[in-house]
Amino acid sequence: METTAETTTRPPQGMTPRHWMVAAGGFMIMIAASVVLSGLSLLHPFIVGDMFTDETGNPANGGQPAFLIYFTVLTITIVVTMMFAAGPLIAKFGPRVMLGVGSCIMGLGVLLFSFAPNPFMFYVAGAVIGMGYGLSQAPIPPVITTSWFEAKRGLVLGIVLSGSGVGGLLWSILSPRMAESLGWRPTIMTMAIVLVTLSLIATVFLVRNTPADVGLLSYGAVPGEDEEAHSQDPTKLPGFVFRDALRSPWFWLLALAFVLIGMIVSVTQVLAILLKVYTGENISAFSLLLATWTFTLILWKPLLGIINDKIGVIWMMAITLGLMALGFLYLPQMSTAASGFGAMAMALPLMAMVCMSAGVSNATVAPPLVLRQSVGARDYSKLLSLGLSFYYIGNALGAPLWGTIQSVTGNYNLGLYAAPIILAVIVVFALLAAKNGPKQWTNPAPTTTETP
Repeated sequence: METTAETTTRPPQGMTPRHWMVAAGGFMIMIAASVVLSGLSLLHPFIVGDMFTDETGNPANGGQPAFLIYFTVLTITIVVTMMFAAGPLIAKFGPRVMLGVGSCIMGLGVLLFSFAPNPFMFYVAGAVIGMGYGLSQAPIPPVITTSWFEAKRGLVLGIVLSGSGVGGLLWSILSPRMAESLGWRPTIMTMAIVLVTLSLIATVFLVRNTPADVGLLSYGAVPGEDEEAHSQDPTKLPGFVFRDALRSPWFWLLALAFVLIGMIVSVTQVLAILLKVYTGENISAFSLLLATWTFTLILWKPLLGIINDKIGVIWMMAITLGLMALGFLYLPQMSTAASGFGAMAMALPLMAMVCMSAGVSNATVAPPLVLRQSVGARDYSKLLSLGLSFYYIGNALGAPLWGTIQSVTGNYNLGLYAAPIILAVIVVFALLAAKNGPKQWTNPAPTTTETP
């Protein structure tokens, strides 16, 4: 009885400087990842205008859809890498090694992108970037965060992932002006240098693979109660075994939801072009809308973590994807509201950017959380790589689809009006998977009792 009393009254692992360092490292890695997640897309109007439009303003070299195929190649390469290579390599060499290797491969791909003389070389560069990203910055930050933080996991994951918003904000301010003064090629070369430098600093000096590597537990874990499950015997953890997850219809329903949300969120690949159409030559309005978009991405991600910790991931998805639906419904009206872009005319476009950024933030914060809730902890790292690959499949399908809609109809309205319906379907699928998946876990979910 004495031993039991001592075990149950031990305080949980508190926050140590090492926990803070790992979170800071993940944040810095996501700033580096912003080069791929948003930095390159901000330069799409300049690239399309330079290489895919002739002197009369008509499409050349296949036009915008031909250029956006690079993004399809990039995301397909991410998917293939995560499905077949990332898991085994990360398990063999560890997250830190793969972060360093993958980030250098990404940097090489971005550098190739800056030198591309024709569409084919954009596709080659996209494949190299996708390989590096799939080996490193796509799967590893969520895995490390969930390993180091048992308590406040949603909040910390949101803060870590908001690094991509910080980087995106900086690029939205700097890259249009750099592209106008220096050209888009030197701007992308600068992005490659920043990506590799930040990634290597974070990997070498801040990130560690697991708390056990430095004699710690994850933040919030209770010594004795959680120590064995977290660092000794993973078979004691509740959740799906990998092969059983592949037999569960609820896992595949969630995978379909990830595909759909990837398709919707790929609107970010044409957002700069869409806004440039609506703002015309008003570079100040264009920059203000992009800056608002990227700045609110920073705010939304930690806020989503707080909302998740308070009311759960499904309600968090319903709220943010609902806001995104409102943004989609307004965007077709922006062209009529945008004339002059005075103070009053800018209010609704700016609100639309806030609503849209809520949904895009959700697409990076929610999938790791709802997947963890649906499949459990047992084989989570393997299933995360597989699950996120479906999100990137959606990206690969969606980006050229948005470009095709614009080329065929002359605007993006068809996609913008259909998106709210698809967002509602995504929430329903996630709810069903999170509710029914745990009923099929290999081990039952643990029951917790509160001590007064």
